[in-house]
Amino acid sequence: MSTFIIREMEQFFVVPPSTAIDILYENIDEITPLIFVLTQGADPTSQLLKFATDMNFMDKLFPISLGQGQGPKAERLIAQAHEEGQWVML
Repeated sequence: MSTFIIREMEQFFVVPPSTAIDILYENIDEITPLIFVLTQGADPTSQLLKFATDMNFMDKLFPISLGQGQGPKAERLIAQAHEEGQWVML
């Protein structure tokens, strides 16, 4: 996957960021989402929750675990978040 992304886009998109979420947040907007592609042992949940708390966004953050038929609920949350400026953590 990394080889394909480097070939089609550039290496920037496969190099893991070594920066804080607040710096990443400066580079996103309503049409540029922040997506974490997790690898074994990686878990940005605590960083994201802290950032949401620091930004006073906890009321806009909707975590949902996928599985057990949660797909349709997740889709609804994503659509709602898109319309209302909220965050969904899958």
